[in-house]
Amino acid sequence: MKLKLLSPDPKVWATRHWLGYGLPFTIFIFMLLFYLTGEKHNELTDCGFRAQLCVPERSLTSQVEPKLKSGVHCLGPDKLPGQMVRPFRESLTIERDLRMPEFLDGWRKLVMLLEPLGTLFSFATQEASAKLSVLESYSQGPYSIHYHTFSAMADWEQDPSEPTSGLRILVLLHRALRWAQLCLSSIARVQNTDIGALCGEAYQRVLGPHHPWLVRQAANLAFLAFPRQSQLLAIVCPGANEQEAQEALSEVADTLETVYNRTQGLLTERGLLRGGVTLKSTGGG
Repeated sequence: MKLKLLSPDPKVWATRHWLGYGLPFTIFIFMLLFYLTGEKHNELTDCGFRAQLCVPERSLTSQVEPKLKSGVHCLGPDKLPGQMVRPFRESLTIERDLRMPEFLDGWRKLVMLLEPLGTLFSFATQEASAKLSVLESYSQGPYSIHYHTFSAMADWEQDPSEPTSGLRILVLLHRALRWAQLCLSSIARVQNTDIGALCGEAYQRVLGPHHPWLVRQAANLAFLAFPRQSQLLAIVCPGANEQEAQEALSEVADTLETVYNRTQGLLTERGLLRGGVTLKSTGGG
């Protein structure tokens, strides 16, 4: 007896396709919105996240950023990676402080760099853009003098626990920057490895502690659909060979790490990472 194979029902196929691809992305959107709106904060240590390594035996705010490599095509002034690296480095030119306009400019370029890399990155950058817009409105508004540097902002804001506080928004961006740095570093430096798994591990280390168990499991599903390393490198540095793209992306990741370390030290010195649930008020007028 011959068995006749039935063609798949288009409705059933569409449902399975959505469950396999659309559902993880939908859940991931919720996850990112949940995090960036600051609904849940777990306790932080003075070195940052519990699973995160500290910078050993040196002041986080006094580090000297590494020099930009010359001759790397993608780090030129007309290429997006180079355009992102420069303002971030300029934000560090005041010792033991952070220039906010340059920091925000670097973040804007980072958003532009991440968006083409895939759905997961674009979901992350959409909410980051909204947070950036709030800080930019402060740095360009009637009280802009108080938002030119981190120190000025910390002295000015009376209640950093308010949802619209520039300091609170900075803490959220600070964590998102760490995830981006770890993920981009993996893309640049790790060979023949599942990049989605590495970026997912970075999520579990940095952002996962601030999410409930169910959201963390949903994130694991979303990272299964991550693009291949070669695809990501070609997007970051179009027209370059893979080695050059890796060098450029390594430079990007190193710059983000330097900015993260400076910000981590500043937030810790002001007591803004202790407790996590409510940011400590710094007073000021």
